[in-house]
Amino acid sequence: MARRSRRLPRYDIVTPTEHEARDDEIARQRVRYFLVWVPCIALVLFGFFVPAPTPWRIAALVLAAPLLPLAAVIGSSWRRPG
Repeated sequence: MARRSRRLPRYDIVTPTEHEARDDEIARQRVRYFLVWVPCIALVLFGFFVPAPTPWRIAALVLAAPLLPLAAVIGSSWRRPG
């Protein structure tokens, strides 16, 4: 006669610990930061080193100027209440 073992049902519900949730949030912030930072640096490099017409270079630098502070704001740690 075959023995039947009683198994408890298994659920795939995973609740991250506070440390894991914080690490995930930091990783998301880094991604957001670099998504803004990389185009900013590319525009600065274009503005200073590409032999393009001067108005294009100035326009690239004007567009890049607010991007780095914006990246810092987007990448800073905002805590949600609760």
